[in-house]
Amino acid sequence: MANTIQVWRWQDAPESYRKLSPHGGDEDWVAYVPEALRHEEIAWMQRGSLFGCCDVSEHDLPGSGLVRIGAHS
Repeated sequence: MANTIQVWRWQDAPESYRKLSPHGGDEDWVAYVPEALRHEEIAWMQRGSLFGCCDVSEHDLPGSGLVRIGAHS
């Protein structure tokens, strides 16, 4: 599972990940990216992608990976 990205709808994401959001209520999705994929370009997670996000924030989980949160404004 070291190379598995986990994605949730905003309302289904773990509370600890949702608390990281700086978006203020416009969130759409939350993704956990494991350490092994930290530096990979993941096109659908990029700002302005066809996935419908205007903004994607990134939150480091030292030694574990990172959390990305997509919001529509």
